[in-house]
Amino acid sequence: MQLYIFGYGSLTNPKSLQKTLPGKKPAGWVRLGGFQRKFNAPAQEKYLFLNIVPKNNHAIKGVLIQVSKEELENLKRREVGYEAVDITEKIKEPINGRVFTFIAPDKNYPKRKILQSYIDVCLTPLPKKEHEKWLEETIIENEIENDSASPKYKNI
Repeated sequence: MQLYIFGYGSLTNPKSLQKTLPGKKPAGWVRLGGFQRKFNAPAQEKYLFLNIVPKNNHAIKGVLIQVSKEELENLKRREVGYEAVDITEKIKEPINGRVFTFIAPDKNYPKRKILQSYIDVCLTPLPKKEHEKWLEETIIENEIENDSASPKYKNI
């Protein structure tokens, strides 16, 4: 049986994907029903990364990445603070295999910031005309730190 990861943040970016899973290419874009993007996954002590939270009658766009059992286990160790969740039944398109994604607990961290460089990495693979919609559909409750001049997000 094929195994896939549903990437909805930095893994949608080809450069970030290569750094995480060298040699991998997305199998294509799909939609995950019943979830919304939210910046509330604690990272790097002071910042927040992207997460997804349940939301009825909503769907998010992401990429499918085929992985081996070993790669899935390596990702589970790498994705500290996230849990690998089987979301196969919530993928809108027909899939031959099982699909997992990584979800962090839905908590708030009011003192943490979101790096603009991380947002840019997530937006890069999308057509420019989709950037505004992506931002509007994403829950952003924390301050965004504009680190564009000297990017602090290094996973690209």
